[in-house]
Amino acid sequence: MSWRIGEILIQKKLLTWDQLKDALEEQERTKELIGEILIRKGLVHEHLLYKALAEQYVMRFVDLSRTRINPKAVALIPKSVAQKYNILPIELYRDKLTLGIGNPIHLWPEEEIKQLAKVTQIDTVLCVPTAIRKAIEESYHQVEVTEALSGKK
Repeated sequence: MSWRIGEILIQKKLLTWDQLKDALEEQERTKELIGEILIRKGLVHEHLLYKALAEQYVMRFVDLSRTRINPKAVALIPKSVAQKYNILPIELYRDKLTLGIGNPIHLWPEEEIKQLAKVTQIDTVLCVPTAIRKAIEESYHQVEVTEALSGKK
């Protein structure tokens, strides 16, 4: 059986049935995503929502605030590509790139990323989208500074 996000949040005691019912009624009116409504209303913290989404989609969740991002992985994907698809190269191990994504159902060009990074495997992990945007800025800035200091650019 596939669990819906609201049911997972209730199971984890992060939301009540009444809160879910109210949010679903609002979703009918506004056509917003249920998670956006729950976050906007302050019913569920963004971090906990994305952990639950990772569980729903049987993915690993990575908290970028507690993760060391490998500059060698970052250097494999142009910043413009990372920003366009809101993806973050996190780790590179042999021929496998770990890529943080902010939406488990959003399409991104996997084959293009493999070619850019010169890898044969991509392991996707779910991250909070706002954390990805912040980490893109910080990580690519760090790579640019490192390259400038080493004379690569």
